[in-house]
Amino acid sequence: MKDALFEIGLEKSDTPGPLGIDRIQFLFNANAGESPKLLSKIASGGELSRVLLSIRRTIADKDRVGVYLFDEIDAGIGGQTASVVGRKLKSVSKFNQVICITHLPQVAAFADVHFSVSKKTVAGRTVSQITPLETKERVDEIARMLGGLDITDKSKAHAKDLMRQAENQKI
Repeated sequence: MKDALFEIGLEKSDTPGPLGIDRIQFLFNANAGESPKLLSKIASGGELSRVLLSIRRTIADKDRVGVYLFDEIDAGIGGQTASVVGRKLKSVSKFNQVICITHLPQVAAFADVHFSVSKKTVAGRTVSQITPLETKERVDEIARMLGGLDITDKSKAHAKDLMRQAENQKI
């Protein structure tokens, strides 16, 4: 979110209300040349997750929240931006547990622990299954994310390269 702008607006009131005296608003703009507007009105689910990540990244070593759960943080991004998000998630994980549901291999490559989530129908009902992945299975899953259903030697090599790059990043 290179051109993003985040502001905190404070509006004082003379009369206390049920929410206190001051009114605080989070203003946001994801695109250059636009004026900031209410975050709650204009940000997508992915943008909200990335704004939260930015805030958490700033205060990661100062707050007392033990676990962060990010879902849809990868919505609408890819490539280089996904790698930056993965690196930021990794940096927050130095101080807090981070659980991230992602569909992007660039984000998944930064994980210390990786799980695969799948769904199947059992007796007419949908059941979710969560499977912890060991290193080889992790490579296969990231390769699947990169290349689709057919895991090839090239997609495996690419997955290993992504994981190696993530491991060697200075956080």
